[in-house]
Amino acid sequence: MLDRIREGSQSLWVKIFLVLIALTFALAGIGGYIANQPEPTVALVNGEEITQAEFDRAVENERSRQQQQLGDFYEQLARDPRYTQNLRARVVNDLVNQKLLEQAAKAQGLRASAAQVKAAIRDISSFKVAGQFDNDLYQTTLRSLGYTPDGFAALIRRDLVTQQLVQGLVDSEFVLPSEVDATQRLLGQLRSGRFAQINTADYLDQVEVTDAAVESWYNENIERFAVPEQVKVAYVLVDAGTVAEQVVVTDEEVQAYYEGNESRYSQAPQYRFSHILIEPGDDPAAAEAEAQALLEELESGADFATLAEEHSDDIFSGEQGGDLDWIEPGTMDADFEEAAFALDEVGNVTGVVESSFGYHIIKLTDKRPGSVTPLAEVRDEIVANLREERVKQRYYELQQDVTELTFEIPDTFAPVTEELGIAVGETDWFSRETAPAVMDSPAVLAEVFSNELIDERLNSELIEISDTESVVVRVVDHKSATTRQLSEVRDQVVENVRREQAQELALQAADEIMAQIHAGEEVSSVEFTELDEVSRQATDYPRAVVQTLFDMAAPAEGTVNVDSVTTGNGNVAVVVLTGVAEGTVDPARTTQLQEQLQNSYMQQVYQAVIEALRADAEIEIMLGSNDETS
Repeated sequence: MLDRIREGSQSLWVKIFLVLIALTFALAGIGGYIANQPEPTVALVNGEEITQAEFDRAVENERSRQQQQLGDFYEQLARDPRYTQNLRARVVNDLVNQKLLEQAAKAQGLRASAAQVKAAIRDISSFKVAGQFDNDLYQTTLRSLGYTPDGFAALIRRDLVTQQLVQGLVDSEFVLPSEVDATQRLLGQLRSGRFAQINTADYLDQVEVTDAAVESWYNENIERFAVPEQVKVAYVLVDAGTVAEQVVVTDEEVQAYYEGNESRYSQAPQYRFSHILIEPGDDPAAAEAEAQALLEELESGADFATLAEEHSDDIFSGEQGGDLDWIEPGTMDADFEEAAFALDEVGNVTGVVESSFGYHIIKLTDKRPGSVTPLAEVRDEIVANLREERVKQRYYELQQDVTELTFEIPDTFAPVTEELGIAVGETDWFSRETAPAVMDSPAVLAEVFSNELIDERLNSELIEISDTESVVVRVVDHKSATTRQLSEVRDQVVENVRREQAQELALQAADEIMAQIHAGEEVSSVEFTELDEVSRQATDYPRAVVQTLFDMAAPAEGTVNVDSVTTGNGNVAVVVLTGVAEGTVDPARTTQLQEQLQNSYMQQVYQAVIEALRADAEIEIMLGSNDETS
């Protein structure tokens, strides 16, 4: 299977499927592999759970990905609650799709061998140094993410099985050489003809606008004159950014924090172990006996590294003589650690140790003392931590103070300004569609346009706009939705009627010209512009003209085809097609075009599979009401 993937590695979709392994970090999380306690559920897919831990990890990683991709613009986006809602909706749908593919693969009986898992892990770029797999980096990365080697291998095995299903489906798509050539000839087609523009403005003087026409047009387009509901709002904004500007961290506070968090800035003694793992399989007793036999060989003088390489079931450490790199307490299985850290001399070996992964023989191969990082090296980090804590605390306190003051005296913000020094803002008139930035969030708009705030003119509750901003609002004035009367917009309506009727006259003139062309008569009422071998991408002519030229069927020999179209500026164009020159096949573009067509077909198949799986599945999304999924 992996050979087929490598052979097609230049395909965009194959690359996307290979990235599934890397996306595991973003979409899977680690809750299902290292924790046993029940997790809150965000979705059920055919009875299988997607946990809150998986969802939160996926959301956080998607945020990080977009932050890297968008840079400073991300911060502006993240302030909009609608952005967060859309992101969460996309993530939960991705997780549902992934779960459906996993279930379909399992139902098909697909499997991935240990060799395939090993090869896939070795191919992950995050574990490579100078293009080569680095076991130390692999072990360190897994520990930092909270994975055990076996847990991570199980995760990769799952993704490989899913990948087999998807790859097997999309690999059935192919593109014939004749399709590629035909597409290239079609895309490179050149068309010739001519066009003439009929100016709508030339017919304005011929139009007589009646009162009946004005009234009729007004009634038919009355929605154009709707004036939406509008409000004026007073508000108090609680901004963590403003709080941050006022926070000062002293040297004494830094010193106290450093001394109070000594363990954070000290390195505990580290130990390096090697092990031999015998997995229990279907016969735990036989596995334990095998481990005991290996222990006896070691006691008889056998080389630990050699036995690990020959017998250990650990995927990677066996190749390194059983080496597990430097390990700190709390990173391995509890039974493993209890036995391993009981070794006090380098070279000592445990007996056979049973853990949840099987039977181990563990050897202490090295150890190094702990160390303490000087304050000077971590001062900036401590200042940042203290500042962040103070800002969060002060922001929370300020929210409570504002909530209390605006509730106790609900018809004014004066106490907030007097006691907290926060300025009161006031908006101009706005509707739901024209809300200023501070009001432009679903939660705020729901409040300021609620009957309660409009009728009572009292302060709202504190509304969180984002993680760093919250606001209290009060409606100070209100205008109901209305429709502008015909008398107010008569001039505008008359102008629209005049232009529409002028355009109708222009279209009639175009029909007459087209009839003359079909009859083979000479047309002298308009001036034509020649179109000589125009491509689809031509920009020298109105886009509507070029589009119409390529929409028409190729004319029979000795004839022309003709059509009319309204251009972007409201004029009418008569377009005549006289000839079609087939595009040529460029061998240099064939491979690229073939890949594009195949990728397009593969994408269609993939989307069809997802839609079919979703149509037959029982899916229950259990996010909040503000999270919408498609």
